[in-house]
Amino acid sequence: MTPSRRGPPRFSRNAVVRLWLHRQGLARARGTVPLDRRAFVNHLERTGALQLDSVNVVDRAHYLTLWSRFGPYDRAQVDRWVYRERLAYEYWGHEASILPISHLPLGRRRMRRFPPLSWSGRKWWSRYATSTASKRRVLRRMRAGGPLESADFAPRPEEVGEKTDSPGWRLREDKRSLKLLWHDGRLAVSGRRHFRCIYDLAERVYPEGPAASLTAYHDSWLLIGLSGCGIAPERHLVNYFTAPKLNAAERRRVIARNLRSKRIVEVEVEGLPGPCYALPEHLDAVDALPEPTGTTLICPFDSLLWQRKRAAELLDFGYTIEIYVPAAKRKYGYYVLPILHDGRLVGRLDPKLHRDRGVLEVRSLHFEPDFRQSARFEAALHESLGDLADFLGASGIQASAVSHDAVRL
Repeated sequence: MTPSRRGPPRFSRNAVVRLWLHRQGLARARGTVPLDRRAFVNHLERTGALQLDSVNVVDRAHYLTLWSRFGPYDRAQVDRWVYRERLAYEYWGHEASILPISHLPLGRRRMRRFPPLSWSGRKWWSRYATSTASKRRVLRRMRAGGPLESADFAPRPEEVGEKTDSPGWRLREDKRSLKLLWHDGRLAVSGRRHFRCIYDLAERVYPEGPAASLTAYHDSWLLIGLSGCGIAPERHLVNYFTAPKLNAAERRRVIARNLRSKRIVEVEVEGLPGPCYALPEHLDAVDALPEPTGTTLICPFDSLLWQRKRAAELLDFGYTIEIYVPAAKRKYGYYVLPILHDGRLVGRLDPKLHRDRGVLEVRSLHFEPDFRQSARFEAALHESLGDLADFLGASGIQASAVSHDAVRL
């Protein structure tokens, strides 16, 4: 940090990256700290959430995100912490997420304001919204026979094409109502079975407690974002957390309010345009943080990559999830895992787990143009792949013929 008598303190870009990776739990070698209750909750509190995603070409996003930091662990134990011990809960954070239970008051505030006024009159919302009658039917069924899965509200195949007022049509509407009742807080996810949500009445799942004030809810966009990022300009915080979703004027008011109260401070970063912000308690130790070390693979839905502009500006790494890109137009692959090595994103690896054969296939491998491989790096990448294969239960690793820049696997 460079002190200044005339302006805010100034930090190097390298110092900002060190703090960012430290906050994300990615500044040390994978597996240095075991994944126990304390480490699990600490990860949620620091980064804000674990994003959930249904793509299972390698592993579920939240499991893979934890592996990147902690190495192999017992997935069933994580499920117990979330769905039995209630150390966390499922709700909207950065998209659908697992959040620390301490954030439940913030979730309750969003529940009370769902749906947002900005959705009123939107065509997509009028098509997706369900009737009061449907919501009542779902709640009656849940009280009488809950917990229930969405599959319990699926129409039989012969009912799929039926019109309104038919049993099949009502079941399809009720299935949508499950998700909407989860959003507005009357239902909660009480567990998962084969990744399918199991819903129950919220009072049977959530502990009692108040909702956060609207001011605290809006402030959480800034404070959670800075907790996960360390030092950041406003543009790096946009969409890091999508609950709440604030417009530009609201974001400016939140920043100004927290500057006045000194909950955040303004800083400058060399080579990064615009004012940046930080939580004061993070700044004293910035210069003492060691250089990041270790090699690991990063999930496409990892909190490190929630704000792609930040990865581009601080790590010189442009990243796009190509799941939704037509196969012929993909540049790197379907489910690309960035390679983090000693604090740099140095390459991209496209894996696929063949569960029927117990094989982890590496379908393509690309390195950044300025990265030069070393024997130490090759050994570290090989170890990371072997560690991932063990975690996934694969007995072997296969390098596809279409791989590029491939090291020996």
